[in-house]
Amino acid sequence: MQIHALLLADSAQAVDGKLYVLGGAWNMLRFPEFPASLMVGIAVAVDVEWNETNQRHHLEIHFEDADGHAMDPRIGADFEAGRPPGAIAGADLRIVLAVNGPVAIPSPGQYAAVASVGGVELARSRFQAIQSPRAN
Repeated sequence: MQIHALLLADSAQAVDGKLYVLGGAWNMLRFPEFPASLMVGIAVAVDVEWNETNQRHHLEIHFEDADGHAMDPRIGADFEAGRPPGAIAGADLRIVLAVNGPVAIPSPGQYAAVASVGGVELARSRFQAIQSPRAN
């Protein structure tokens, strides 16, 4: 199993096997002051190997600071990739998931969204938060 995509965005939706992302793939955030808060969309595409289909798996996403300390929120989702009629035997099947919600950024620095399946880290999307004065 592998993560095909882990994108941070302004907004994300998963509809009919496709990800719809608005303002995605950013890696720098500017805030006038800290602590700061923002609404973030998280878009995930998981490639499930043929021999891992028809089984329940648990995806977990959390945020970490530069020192590797976990931050809230922690997001969990169970998923199962079934083998649809006509699927090519042996082919990976892709599951897409999206979630939107608030994230608190306590101070300027490096951060990451971390995705794991079954307790094994599969992807990391890094970003930095910097202090930038407000425009007049």
